[in-house]
This record gives sequence, structure tokens and C-alpha cells, in this order.
Amino acid sequence: MTEEPNLEKLGLINQNLFTVRGELAVRYNEVLKTVFDLECNEDNFRIDKRGLSPELSEYFKKKYPERLEFGENYLNMHSANQFMVIVSPDQKNSPLVAPQTSYEDKLYDSVYKTARHTIESVVEKEALFGELENHITMFKKAEDLLQLRMLEVSLDTVQETAKSSSKLIELSKNLDEGGNALNPVYIGKMLDLVRKNVKTEVPDIFPIKAEVHCFYAEFFKGVHCLRNFKNTDDIKSIFIYHHQKTTDLGEEVLRLDLHDPSLIDTLNKYGFTQYNPDLIGQRLAEIEENVLLEQGIDVANIPVYQRKKLAVQNEKIFPESWHEIRKIKTIINNARRADIEEILEDKSAETKIKLAEPASKEDIINHMLAELDPTDAYRVYQCNKRKFITEFPPLPLNRKDYAVNIILNRLKGGKE
Repeated sequence: MTEEPNLEKLGLINQNLFTVRGELAVRYNEVLKTVFDLECNEDNFRIDKRGLSPELSEYFKKKYPERLEFGENYLNMHSANQFMVIVSPDQKNSPLVAPQTSYEDKLYDSVYKTARHTIESVVEKEALFGELENHITMFKKAEDLLQLRMLEVSLDTVQETAKSSSKLIELSKNLDEGGNALNPVYIGKMLDLVRKNVKTEVPDIFPIKAEVHCFYAEFFKGVHCLRNFKNTDDIKSIFIYHHQKTTDLGEEVLRLDLHDPSLIDTLNKYGFTQYNPDLIGQRLAEIEENVLLEQGIDVANIPVYQRKKLAVQNEKIFPESWHEIRKIKTIINNARRADIEEILEDKSAETKIKLAEPASKEDIINHMLAELDPTDAYRVYQCNKRKFITEFPPLPLNRKDYAVNIILNRLKGGKE
């Protein structure tokens, strides 16, 4: 057996993060204490563009094991309310450690672009933080996420530097109106702000907004929401949840559990997925290799001929999807014109899922397919990163070696 693979040393996770130490760490920890009531004395760690740290995730998992739903979401409040922390404009180049939604990465990029001058000026002395405001006070159940339409981000410091600066600018502009210059109350408000040592002029750019139509979110065990798509039915939204109780959402909302056998047909019907016969070879190999892995065989470290020999020996225990895909391959090879959708019409949901790929909303559909069929290790790694990171550690060594081998090979441009 090989040594335990280290994802970080292999360059698969936590790369190109921003290092926080010294005074920056003090400012960051002040935000954790004030906003989240998290005590932290660590003074050397790394963060991504959101401000999330892999080192502090492990730290808080141990320190507050019962407080956090997931250790890596310590910058959340009540699970679905997300915050970001900025100590340097250079964070913007750091990839997200474990994205929880399909919309946050672009929104963070927009914040760094739109608020660039504010960030550069303020973080010279203080850390900035802000909530991805969704105008929902608290998410209590999965369908609450259907209220998600508009996201806003406003940054400020613990000392409310941005808010105070904006207010002082506003008061200054109106100083000559209505006798304000002679009004002691009005002047007193300005002096109070001056006493706060407000020296940074913050432009009026907040809140930074983004509209959300289709999205995935990993709250409530995972939710996928598809909206505003063209169809001839009365369906306006497809709401896909994961083993959660949901109430009647009305005739215009089609609600399905992630593992409902009719889900893949629904996605195909409304143009979110399509079937690709070019995936047949890859999927057959993945099924065969998965069966061998379940037998404890070290698939990644045996010769190809031995893998094929073991596959033949274990054919009797291959799942129905393998046999169906084999038949589909024969039909396509022997037909001049074969309609893959027609061939798949009476096949199992498992087989359809394996041959499905996004036709639209690629990030959301790939994230969903990675949940439904985790045998494609590369897709899980690329499209459902938190699932990969959280499920990798307890895997047996042969599965870890296999997943790492597949991912590294694909990243280098090798065959699937």
C-alpha cells in the first residue's frame, strides 16, 4: 500500500491563499470576537478571498465542536447567513477554500472590484467585514431559500469607520442648508463623528448588489433552485432538496427530492441536462473500478491488464447501470443513426444520470450530478469541492489513491 495522500502537498486544496500574521491577525481576530463571539489567539494562518481560513476551520472544529454546523463555515451566522472578512486587498487573488453556494465567488469578485479604493484605504488600519445580506433574518427550513432573490454586501469595520465616514460626508454636504451651520445639535453630530477619528473618506458605493435566479446552496443538506426558464408548462421554478420536509409551495413550483427517480427526466425535459454517448467508455470504467474498490482492491496501483482481469472476474456483481450502458454502447456502435434520448427512454434513472451532462446552468447542474453520482472523482473535486474535502479523510486508502490518481491525471490533460 502507498502512503496516505496529502491533498495540500499534492496541490489539490488550499493553494495560493493569503497569509495573515502579526497586526493583520489581531485585526482579523477582533472581528471574530466582536461579530461571531469566537475567541481566537492564533497569529499565523491563511485565508481565501472570503476571509475563510483552513487552519482556523480546524481550530474552531476542536474548540467549538457543538456550535458550528460545519467547521469551515465559522464565518456564517445561523448556517445560511454568510459573512466575509477582508484584511488586505491582496486576498482577491485567493481561490475559495470551500464554496457553499454557486453565487458567492462572483459576488466576492464584484466586491473587490467595486470597493477597491475603500478596501485599500481602510485596511491600512482596520479589518473590513460584511454580510451577504439576503433580507431573510433567519432560515428555518429549506424552502426559505426560495425567498432568495437579491444579495447585497456592505463593508464596514468594528469601529463603523465606513458608516461614520459616509454620515460625516452627508452632514458636511448639507451644512449650508436650513440653518444647519448654526444648529448646535447638527454641529454636535458632526463633532461626535470627528471625535471618532474618522479620517478615511469612503465613497458611497454600498450596498453592492447581485440578483440571483438559479443557484445551489449547501445549507439544509443541499438545495438546488432553478428559476426563470422557458417552458410551455405553468412551472416557474424547480426546487430540489435533500431529505428535507417541505410544505406545499404552490402549483408554479415543482419540488423534488434530490434522489427522486423522476428528477433526471425532469431536468432533461426542461433543457437543463442532455445525454452524451461519448461518456459511455468513461462511465463503464468508473463502474468497474468502483466495484473493485469496494472489494478492497488497490485499483490505482495495479497494471491495466490485472484490472481488466479482475473486472471480468467480478462482472456478476456489476450494477444494472453497467449492463444497460453496455447494451447502449452496442446499439450505438451498430446503428448508423442512433438517438441517445430514444435509447435511454426506458432505462433506469442511474443509467441516465451517468450519461447526463449540463445543457445549461453548468455550475449548478454539475454540482447536482456530482451529488447523484460521486463515482466521477474529478467532477466531484471540480464541481462540488466541499463534498470532496469533507468526504475524503475517512475514505479507505485504496479509494484515496484512486481519487487522487484520477484527479491529477485529468488536471495534467490525461485520459479519463
